[in-house]
Amino acid sequence: MNRIAILLAVAAASGVACRAAATVSVITTDTTLADLARQVGGSRVSVESLSRGSDDPHAVEPRPSMVVKLARAQVVARIGMDLDIWLDPLLDKCGNPQVMRGGRGYADCSRGITVREIPPAKVDPSMGDIHVYGNPHYLLDPANGIVAAGNIARALMTVDPSGQTYYRERFAAFGGRLKADLERWRAQLAPFRGQEVTTYHRTWVYFMARFGLKEYGVMEPKPGIPPSPGHVSALARRMREDGVKAMLVENFRSRRYPEMLARDTSAKAVYVPVAVEGEPGIATYSQLFDAIVGRLAAALR
Repeated sequence: MNRIAILLAVAAASGVACRAAATVSVITTDTTLADLARQVGGSRVSVESLSRGSDDPHAVEPRPSMVVKLARAQVVARIGMDLDIWLDPLLDKCGNPQVMRGGRGYADCSRGITVREIPPAKVDPSMGDIHVYGNPHYLLDPANGIVAAGNIARALMTVDPSGQTYYRERFAAFGGRLKADLERWRAQLAPFRGQEVTTYHRTWVYFMARFGLKEYGVMEPKPGIPPSPGHVSALARRMREDGVKAMLVENFRSRRYPEMLARDTSAKAVYVPVAVEGEPGIATYSQLFDAIVGRLAAALR
């Protein structure tokens, strides 16, 4: 075999190796979805989130660098329901039809979710920062994590059909593990079923429903409207009268009003991440709920 033939053979073999080692590029709007994509995609995917786990999901700032990442992606997974509406203009600019709405690699992870708090037909600014498609914090119900992972698996199987069996098996294994974890978390919170918990924002609607807890009051007078001293003082008076034991607060919030309530009542402020990587040591979806459930159960005792 002459030198040219040898080089061609090596190049061909290298090409085969590269194709075999190629991974599906997945971009997510959220670090929790990034973990779900890794759980389902395993070694066949590379995953990156456009936001950080410590971000307020209502206040993610789109950047030009995100357009470049979307242009190269094969799958995009989003929360949907207008929580990550900032993604839409980026998709319009990226020029990648595969990940645009309706594309082969587009995964709206809210598909199949039983949505809570769908607003009335007429919404006006006096109601606060209302999510027009319903409450989008569905990932704080672990059962909805299985639905979201299924949407990601479906997109992966579409763009990478040779991996369908692999993705299907990993999705089934993930669902099985999460269902077992869910029973464990239910057992931890079972002694407190029916107890009332104050929150900062209506982030916890799905979580409360899943674990049989009740939202007592909200520090925000209306969704997205910052707390006021008068509203918080009135809330503290009611919490004292009714013996509320705990407040559930996203860890990116200001601690001013939770600490004011803690001083004025016997309730404990429980600060928790709301997304994977929301604080050190929270690397997976299960670890996220281990932290939330464990801290809340300790405060309710």
